Amino acid sequence: MGKDNEVSAMEVEDSNSEQITTKFSINVLQLLESAQMQHGLQHGDYTRYRRYCTARLRRLYKSLKFKHGRGKYTRRAVTESTVTEVRFLHVVLYMAERAWSHAMEKRQLPNGPNACQHIYLIGRLRKAVKWANLF
Repeated sequence: MGKDNEVSAMEVEDSNSEQITTKFSINVLQLLESAQMQHGLQHGDYTRYRRYCTARLRRLYKSLKFKHGRGKYTRRAVTESTVTEVRFLHVVLYMAERAWSHAMEKRQLPNGPNACQHIYLIGRLRKAVKWANLF
């Protein structure tokens, strides 16, 4: 009876070790710096960079089969259980970059942002921080 208890305890430990989540690593600084320099920020063109981030997100969603469907938009959450590839982390990263570049684009308006645009700018920066914290 003592050996049976030991075997069942070992089986439980083995099943727990199988549930350990895999960790992904990406070089964020290198990834973002190369994307920013190649897609507009070398010249301070935040609009071009924002459009690149949007297109990149679309390609990531499609390749990950993480689409939202044809009906009413409902955001699909990126949680630990849904992350099975490094590219899911790229989704969160590019969401933060898109929000940041949109805020910087509004900030560079010729006469500066008016009151409504300033509030919108702050909201986009707040959203960028939210996405970055999720990352």
